[in-house]
Amino acid sequence: MKTLKKASSVFSIFALMFAFAFTANIAQAQDGNVVDVINSSDDHTIFASLLEESNLDDAISDQGPFTIIAPNDEAFEAMGEELDQLRADPDMLQNMLIGHLFQGENTAEDVEPALGVEIIEGDIPASNGLVHVTNEVLN
Repeated sequence: MKTLKKASSVFSIFALMFAFAFTANIAQAQDGNVVDVINSSDDHTIFASLLEESNLDDAISDQGPFTIIAPNDEAFEAMGEELDQLRADPDMLQNMLIGHLFQGENTAEDVEPALGVEIIEGDIPASNGLVHVTNEVLN
């Protein structure tokens, strides 16, 4: 019986620690804008660099609200040489990126059917909008 109480107490402590850590991450994300949220993700290094290369990062940092559909690095790596072609053509790059940016705050529940894209992590809050993670680059 004592072992069960100890296990229950340990579980409760871990649950509280997890809840606090999760809340802290959400609060941190809300303090930053959509670009900060993307830049803080280890899975969005390519998307972050493309936003910077196109100078869209500055444009969407200070305005909003925006909904950002953020393809992860895996999605861009799957493009192969097409990614290099995008980087070589600033207009084409900017047009592709603009296709991932939407005015207003749209939930993942609304975005998935509207765009026909699978959101693998959605409704990540930022000070000026929402970020939704996908493993697809939108056309």
